[in-house]
Amino acid sequence: MWRHPVLQILNSGGRDILPGLAGLWIDCTVTDGAGEESDGAEISCVGPPSRFGLPSRGAKYTILGGWADEGPVLQGVYTVQTITLRGSPEEGDRIAIKLRAADYIDKLKAHGSRHYDEGSFGELVGKVAKEAGLEAAVSPEIGAIKLPYQLRWSQSPIDFLRDIGRRYGAVVKPAGGKLVVLKRGSGQSASGLALEPIIIKRRGGYGYEIETEPRPDVGHVAAAWHDGKSGRRKLVKRSTGRDGPIFVAPHLFASEAEAQAAADAEAYERSNNSGSGHFDSPGLPRARAEAPVIVSGYGWPIDGQWKAETVTKRWTAQGGFETTVNVKAGKERKDKQM
Repeated sequence: MWRHPVLQILNSGGRDILPGLAGLWIDCTVTDGAGEESDGAEISCVGPPSRFGLPSRGAKYTILGGWADEGPVLQGVYTVQTITLRGSPEEGDRIAIKLRAADYIDKLKAHGSRHYDEGSFGELVGKVAKEAGLEAAVSPEIGAIKLPYQLRWSQSPIDFLRDIGRRYGAVVKPAGGKLVVLKRGSGQSASGLALEPIIIKRRGGYGYEIETEPRPDVGHVAAAWHDGKSGRRKLVKRSTGRDGPIFVAPHLFASEAEAQAAADAEAYERSNNSGSGHFDSPGLPRARAEAPVIVSGYGWPIDGQWKAETVTKRWTAQGGFETTVNVKAGKERKDKQM
């Protein structure tokens, strides 16, 4: 049965701009990335710009898309960043309107200094988010981490939080109208609920590419902390599940809890570098970066569970809707042998 894609691009007044661009727009691409990069989108149109009015920088758009039988799914809120105009005898005039997640506001990037008393990571994120005019959405596991006194010195709020987040394996990212903090690789949303798995089945006409990598040569990760009672430097260790030497993190931590969290985060990263690649699929409107990816129909070593690093969705004016999921091997795959 043929499924019909749907796409809506709403301006700040709630009006869908696509009907007015009939015959002019070519495609719309939405990219959701894991980690700290701001999500983005791009709208490609036929030029020249005299055929329609170009949006101004900072103009806000809400993108919804999916399949007609399921209804459109919110893909994100974005603001216009740059507009590229080009032309050639082969393809004629083209316009590319590039957008980025609307929540990446100037207050998060402004450098300054401020101190924060000890408390939980969730409380700290809440304070920084409030200063920037945003809501905070912090996963319960990360939010409960206790932090000592923190000093932000000549640093932007977003860089300050990201530096702290990296010590505990957390991702700090403006998204969905909020300042979101998640545990890296948890496969959970900021509310602590599991992200919906992305199901990839082998289908004719859709491509894939997977590159397997040598196993990491690090067997354990260690992080050092200063024991105030004894005045000595101590280590905590975590296994990567691999054979190899020990890696010692260069940063000296103030407490055993901080060192343990840092060792856990580094061990996770060291154990998840054994494979990567991408799968092309019919449109997956609910697919999100960081979600588990369940792959079947290809055979070992491709079948199994991966983690979505980047999800790119593309709608075309001709009625197409496809998704490319870039993946990285998840921890579950490391225990299998060929």
